[in-house]
Amino acid sequence: MINIEEYKAIIAERKRIADESQDNWDYGIEMCWNKLIDMLTKDIHETIDFLENVCSPNEIMWTGEIFENIVHKTKSKEFVAALHRIYEKMPDDVKQSIAVDIESAELAL
Repeated sequence: MINIEEYKAIIAERKRIADESQDNWDYGIEMCWNKLIDMLTKDIHETIDFLENVCSPNEIMWTGEIFENIVHKTKSKEFVAALHRIYEKMPDDVKQSIAVDIESAELAL
């Protein structure tokens, strides 16, 4: 089961890194990404449900950074299909942000 508090803490740390370093701290970014990738690839069906039903648009936007990594690790066509469903529910600014992330995820299949 995905630990929602842990997920939110990782996203908050990723935002802090972006704000404080203007994304110039590769080690910190990679640490956040690795934690999220480990968390979200344990059970892809649970992850799909989590992203579709629990995550806020802002959280989806930050998680978009690792969509490709999730697909690369899981080879899940269901995950890519879920990304398209999620995309349709997002506000326009988030759609713009995650469109390239979804395209990269598709190419990772």
